[in-house]
Amino acid sequence: MAVNAIVRVDNNNVEQAIRVLKKKIEREGLIRELKRHAFYEKPTEVRRKQKLKAQRKQQKLQYKSRSRY
Repeated sequence: MAVNAIVRVDNNNVEQAIRVLKKKIEREGLIRELKRHAFYEKPTEVRRKQKLKAQRKQQKLQYKSRSRY
């Protein structure tokens, strides 16, 4: 994943430029991706996490559909 984040520093306001850069990086999901690849994860662990995520998503959808009526 390539991210070309360009941030201009106006009037020597480096603090604001850093904040803008952090927001851009966060929106791109770069930090999340780096954390995910920081350590090796066994394929069984990846499948387990995906299964848990799917279960949580289903529960959330069921809860939303119940609360409508």
